[in-house]
Amino acid sequence: MSLKNALNKRYAADPELDKVTLAEPESKPIPALNDPIRPYNVSPDKSLNSKPARSEKRIVTIGESVVLKGDISDCDNVEVSGQFEGTIKAGSIQISQGGSVNGTLDCDELSIAGDVEGKITSGKTLEIKATGKLIGEILYKELLVTSGGEISGSVEKQKAAKNAENTPTTNAQSS
Repeated sequence: MSLKNALNKRYAADPELDKVTLAEPESKPIPALNDPIRPYNVSPDKSLNSKPARSEKRIVTIGESVVLKGDISDCDNVEVSGQFEGTIKAGSIQISQGGSVNGTLDCDELSIAGDVEGKITSGKTLEIKATGKLIGEILYKELLVTSGGEISGSVEKQKAAKNAENTPTTNAQSS
C-alpha cells in the first residue's frame, strides 16, 4: 500500500481529519541592512548599549600575544599579560610577568610582575613583585616592593587630608 492510499483510507475513516490543517513553519523576518547586529542570546528588547548592572564584574583581559593601544576605563579589574600602550582607569590592575604597559595607570590597587613605564596613581596599594619593574612618575598610598622588584623615577606618597604638609617626597632609584 502506498502512502497516498494509506492517508486516503485514514481520512475516510475519520472525517474530522479533513478539518485539521498542518501548521505553517515559523518564518523569521529578514533583517534590514540598518538593523543592529545582536548576538544570538540577546533579545531585541535589550539594548546592547546599556551599562551592565553594578553587581556584574567588569573585567578586561589582555592576553599574552595581544598588543593593544588605546584607553580602558570604567572597569573593575584589568589584567595585562600582553603589551598595552595608553591609559587604564580601573579599580584593580594586574600586570603579569611578561606583560608590559607604557602609559598612564589610575587605580585603587596595582600589582606589577611585568614591566610598567609611565604615570602611575594608586589610591590604595601598589605592589611590585620580584619580577616587576616600574619606571616613571609614581603616586601611591601604600607601597609594597618584593625583593628583586625594581622601582625608579619620581615616587611620592599620597598626602593624607590631615597631614598634608608632613608627607615627604622621594626620588627613588633601587633595584
